[in-house]
Amino acid sequence: MFEIDEIQERAKRLIAASPALAREIVRQYDPKPKRLTHRQQQALDFMKAFSKEHGVPPTDKELAGSLGCSPVAAFQLRHRLQARGHIEIEPRHKRSIIFKAA
Repeated sequence: MFEIDEIQERAKRLIAASPALAREIVRQYDPKPKRLTHRQQQALDFMKAFSKEHGVPPTDKELAGSLGCSPVAAFQLRHRLQARGHIEIEPRHKRSIIFKAA
């Protein structure tokens, strides 16, 4: 096994060589849900309210209309919420968002 000093030295070299790669590794392997940006929180709040009112989650177009952004931006917001552990999306199923307790 590696000693703590050796691990710290390797981490310092990785961060110095590629800070972006180091941040991406931390993002991918940190299991805790992350704090949301204001925009992500707005999207999550709307999705929860829409689901409660209509019985199904909103489409990207409906989410985009409520946030005043493009459907592509809504899609990216939805997937960022999934990556941060706040929702789960079933692939190949429309309106299949499961909200996780965060």
